[in-house]
This record gives sequence, C-alpha cells and structure tokens, in this order.
Amino acid sequence: MLYGLIVLFGYLLLGEFVAALFAWPVPGSVLGMLLLFATLVVRDRVSPELNASSKGLLPYLPLFIVPASVGIVNYVDLLEQQGLIILLAMLVSLAIGIPVCGWVAQWAIKRIKGGSL
Repeated sequence: MLYGLIVLFGYLLLGEFVAALFAWPVPGSVLGMLLLFATLVVRDRVSPELNASSKGLLPYLPLFIVPASVGIVNYVDLLEQQGLIILLAMLVSLAIGIPVCGWVAQWAIKRIKGGSL
C-alpha cells in the first residue's frame, strides 16, 4: 500500500512541478491526475499496489469537500459581487461536463465489453 501512496504523491508533485514550470492556471493536483490517467491508459492496467491504495483512500473522498465548503465563508463578499457569473460558469461547465462524462462512460463500457480493457 505504501508503494501506491508514493505513486499517487509522485504524480501530485509532478503535476505541481509542471504547473509551476509552465505557469499554467491549472492546479497542479489536476495536472497530476491527468498525468496519472494518461499513464494508466497507456499501460492499459492498474498495478495491484496502486489499486489497493486507491481503494483504501476512496472512503475518505467526501472529506475533501469539507474544506472547500468551509472556505466559501471566507468569500461571502466575492459571492455577493460575482455570484451570478460564478453560477453561470457552473451551469455552463455542467452542461458540457455531463455529456462528456456520459460519452466517456459509454466509450469505456464498449471497450470493456469488447475485451480490450
């Protein structure tokens, strides 16, 4: 399990490094997840250690929502000023994200049923 956690933290650090190196406005954690996803797609499998670590962390995933929710209290004035724009951005991202997620899920199901995954 320790090996899997080291891999996860390694991709986190790699994402942070890439974000800082190119000064991209994307969080390093998101870049790290994308790099990990790309690696897993290229390898076409997940190592047992990484699988065990991921399953061990999965029950604690809802806890990561708490700091973001509490942080909203610090930005009440920003929400009053830019709330409509933020709401519009959330709706547009949902309108794009939901169909894309559905398409990816259908693609993955077809690959699994085809036996190539």
